[in-house]
Amino acid sequence: MRFGLQPLAFEPIVGQILVNGVADFSRFTIDNTVRQALKIAHMSAIEVTMDIERMVPGSLTPESVAKLASLKEELGNAFTVHLPFYSLELASFNEHIRQAGVETVVQAIELAGPLEPEAYVLHTTGALAAEFSQLDLSEDMVALICGYMSMFAARSLEEIITRTEIHPRKIAVENVQFPFGVTYELVEQYNTSICFDTGHLLSQQSGTESVIEFYRRYRERIVELHLHDGGYEKRDDIVIRRDHIPLGRGVMPVRDFLRELLRSKFNGPIIFELKNEWIKESLDYIHKVIPEALT
Repeated sequence: MRFGLQPLAFEPIVGQILVNGVADFSRFTIDNTVRQALKIAHMSAIEVTMDIERMVPGSLTPESVAKLASLKEELGNAFTVHLPFYSLELASFNEHIRQAGVETVVQAIELAGPLEPEAYVLHTTGALAAEFSQLDLSEDMVALICGYMSMFAARSLEEIITRTEIHPRKIAVENVQFPFGVTYELVEQYNTSICFDTGHLLSQQSGTESVIEFYRRYRERIVELHLHDGGYEKRDDIVIRRDHIPLGRGVMPVRDFLRELLRSKFNGPIIFELKNEWIKESLDYIHKVIPEALT
């Protein structure tokens, strides 16, 4: 299996640049950060978080992307790209907001091109759509709202594909906090791929089926996994969701799920969306329950 991580996500970067509560941006360079991440056992893929350019201005430039491309030649790692999603809403009915999201994503795809990413992970819906999908209304009303917002997401997806001329299968639409049955209509309509986020499903943000059921249903389109554990619980009408936790701490049937990946010969990048110490804890857990997944 081809495991990887996201060393350029918000939390690890903040941990690098903060010294005694003061930001020291000189401590951070993208190529060194990626090089160090690849030293973690079993890591062979890097997912580049394109929001890093907004978090650390000037960090992600054509020059730094070229350095990453050279690193790929040196170390033989694979790259995937997580397209921007912070503060974006591709499903917004506010045209100014929607267009800004499209523009941001288009710029990110063009910037990341030299990396020759295996997949560009995309959230077709954002925080606003997630909020609306959880409104305390009738199921029919919520379904109507989700369908309405999906129309705007479809417009955004079409514009992104048209403007970048990217092959639609390079775009891996992620299951996020929004009914994936609605999202999948866009996947089929525009012939995209899927990035399967296990924790989002385990916490019932995108559906209620098991991780194995989801994988089997959409296997032909899944090109990447975001791997982390999670869970869902309801106490006295209070919903408790957990995700982005180490394998073995949630409800994922880790052995059965990874065995299913092995059986089907899944060869796409499997990206841990966890901090480094939890990645190591998860690898230890995999070694304990299904060591053949690490060979």
